Amino acid sequence: MTTFNNGIGPYKMQISRMTVDKLGVRLYDRVSAVVAELIANAYDADAETVMVNVPLNTLLARRNSTTHEIEEFEHVIEVKDDGHGMTPSDVNEHFLWVGKDRRKDVKLGSRSRNKNRNVMGRKGIGKLAPFGICKIIEVISAGGNPTEKGYIVSHFKMDYDQILEHSDEPIEIERGELDRTYMKASGTTIRLSNFLPKRVPNRETFHRQLAVRFGIQKQDFNIQVTDSRNPVENKPFMIGSYDIPLMEETRIDLVDLPVELDDGQTLPVTGWMGLAKNAYKNEEMAGVRIYARGKIVATTRDFEKPAGYTGEFTLRSYLVGEVHADWIDEDDGEDLITTDRQDILWESDYGRALRKWGSDRIKAIGAASRQPRRDRVEMLFLKASDLDNRARDYFADSEVSSMAISLGKQIGRLASEDELNDGDYVESLTTVILTVAPHMALIEALKEFRSKALGLNGGIDKLLDLFSKTRIAEMASYAQIASERVEVIRRLTELIHNDPEESDLQSILADAPWLIEPTWTPITINQSLKQFVKGFENYYHKKFQEEVILAIDHHRKRPDFILANMSQKLHIVEIKAVGHTFKNADWDRLHNYLMAFRDFFRTHSKLEKKFEDSWVVDLICDSVNITEPNRDTSYRFWKNQGKIIQISWGDFLTRATLANEQFLDVQDRVRGEADRLSDEHEGS
Repeated sequence: MTTFNNGIGPYKMQISRMTVDKLGVRLYDRVSAVVAELIANAYDADAETVMVNVPLNTLLARRNSTTHEIEEFEHVIEVKDDGHGMTPSDVNEHFLWVGKDRRKDVKLGSRSRNKNRNVMGRKGIGKLAPFGICKIIEVISAGGNPTEKGYIVSHFKMDYDQILEHSDEPIEIERGELDRTYMKASGTTIRLSNFLPKRVPNRETFHRQLAVRFGIQKQDFNIQVTDSRNPVENKPFMIGSYDIPLMEETRIDLVDLPVELDDGQTLPVTGWMGLAKNAYKNEEMAGVRIYARGKIVATTRDFEKPAGYTGEFTLRSYLVGEVHADWIDEDDGEDLITTDRQDILWESDYGRALRKWGSDRIKAIGAASRQPRRDRVEMLFLKASDLDNRARDYFADSEVSSMAISLGKQIGRLASEDELNDGDYVESLTTVILTVAPHMALIEALKEFRSKALGLNGGIDKLLDLFSKTRIAEMASYAQIASERVEVIRRLTELIHNDPEESDLQSILADAPWLIEPTWTPITINQSLKQFVKGFENYYHKKFQEEVILAIDHHRKRPDFILANMSQKLHIVEIKAVGHTFKNADWDRLHNYLMAFRDFFRTHSKLEKKFEDSWVVDLICDSVNITEPNRDTSYRFWKNQGKIIQISWGDFLTRATLANEQFLDVQDRVRGEADRLSDEHEGS
């Protein structure tokens, strides 16, 4: 035996109750998780029926935003079972011994007392789970051997603040008024009160949250929930299994697919895996649930499979299943479950084997799911877009409409199923299909014409058909441009009449420069503009130590000016809010920029030559009122020199509408022209 000459005694370890708080209580912050722990205890106590009384869809307490104190409401959660209960000696010897492994206790063991069930509890901290949502746990339990008076009752209350005081000496728990009395039937009732600011979810969510926590395959265990706030209108309901609609082609039954260890041994698994028909709608639906002894121990979407595998997005969004593997929580083996009982130690020997097994299952499901999922998404897209009817209405030529439908099927298979309920997303795909279809039909006609021409069969007819499809494709391109311009004009009209922000107006002009000058085309976004932007921004910063932002298209920051190169002239657009009057201070700012633009081009003559018609500032504001004489004279000088063109928002909108009337006409003429060409071809 070791002795110490310096008077210091042997080393001792002291465990603080705050450790229990961190390892136990803080792991449970959801009402359903706490209730599930109490239900698991009832199962271990051989209960056949558990009655849960809980105020559904209710805030249990509220924290004052000013004082941060908790405002308590008069709510109680009660979990009552008909199990074998506890005597006072059972309570002291087992229940109040926190952290005791019941499975290693000779008197308790790993099987339940009467029904020989594999017990769920192990670490002895689940009894403290309610402290994650409340401060008072009241226990009323009748157990032991029946007597003439009935079963002896244990009644006590556990107070969170008392239990977790700084002192770590044993504490005396408050006894209740029913303690040492008798009841006719055995069982345990646990009442929770004095709540923290937690919310009980609604009926549907609470059912899901409890249902996924248990995978009990027994007929002699039932859970009934009653809404204590409204028990008359809201009938009690049973907690059953949580069923998820599957793509049946992807379902894999697991009973004949054991987990293989490196040494050749196998570990039994039951359950199923597959892909859900719909993407995850709630967190309970997500992933594969892994159960041991009928209680959930982990949920995984990929069995820790590294990112980057084929079909990753689909599998992570649709993979579901139930895996039952009691060996994860063996009595004598290594504890493979994390402290919070919500995941597996994946780096253990069994964990790595399960990870590899799961990866193999994912591959098999992925391979089986590809075609069914593509067919499903294709069907959903065609239905959401109504492409069949739209294509036949849009194109008189049956071959072009058939091409649109064929293209729709191809694109539909690649669509994001999650977004098929988004009308804008579906419409954008449909627009692309209707725009591209004539061109694809033209390509097919060219291939067929070439084949026929080489064979000298049907050459004239195919040539006429080729000309027809060429015109249809050309008209479809114009129709797309017309449609886009009509939509932009509609948006601009709506903005102007609804007091828009300057940034909104700047954004729409940057995206649609043809509003400034109808001759603009995408080709005019050229290198000269980019060179001017880079050169002038650097020049201005060096000279004035200030930043200026010039935008060619939509810009990440709010620009000072918007640029467009049209008809060999550089347009520098300055906009003001709708209704704004351009005054003295506005002129001072713009005048500084005008001088800077002029001086920049004088020192960059090569760049200036790229804009043959020079440059101009388009000032879009509703009125000008420069009252100071010198400023007014200066403004008029620049305007007379043709360097400023001022226009109101009303006139701007009118000009844009009139200038694009031809595109509005095109939209009306497209179908008529296509019909005429089709009629001519059929009559030839």
